[in-house]
Amino acid sequence: MTTITTIRLRTDQDIPACLDILETVYETSGYPVGGVGDPALYFAQDDDAWVVETDGTVAGHIALSKARAENVAVALWWQQHPEDIQVAVLGRLFVHPNRRKNGSASSLIHTAVEEARRRGQRLLMFALIKDQDAIRLYRKLGWQHYGTTVFKWGQENEMAAECFTSPAS
Repeated sequence: MTTITTIRLRTDQDIPACLDILETVYETSGYPVGGVGDPALYFAQDDDAWVVETDGTVAGHIALSKARAENVAVALWWQQHPEDIQVAVLGRLFVHPNRRKNGSASSLIHTAVEEARRRGQRLLMFALIKDQDAIRLYRKLGWQHYGTTVFKWGQENEMAAECFTSPAS
């Protein structure tokens, strides 16, 4: 049996499926650490987003967003490279636990990297230290670690975050 995998731009109609997947991911891995809260607000922060479909069913998601200083990866990058304004943020990457290990996450990342290159941008992202599978994947895909910082959420929660930049070419 052949599996058909497609990556396409996310539509508003995809948000309920993305939310269902994200709730499952949260239950299994605690991502995102702050939970989703208001899904409309959560997904509205994306400038561009894609989904991966497996056999016609949404199985994962990734997004690009404007670089903002409140993002810990951006803050650290601008501290180290204050002249570099051609950056964007890769985020909201998640794949349903039952659909992992088939290249979906790598394909989503590749799609976002290619779009950023087309725009002349470098991508930045961070992964919490607890998310070692994600960190291993970014390293495998050639992303460069440029520092570790602290990510804070909620009232008194914080955790170390590894910051990465997309491969140069």
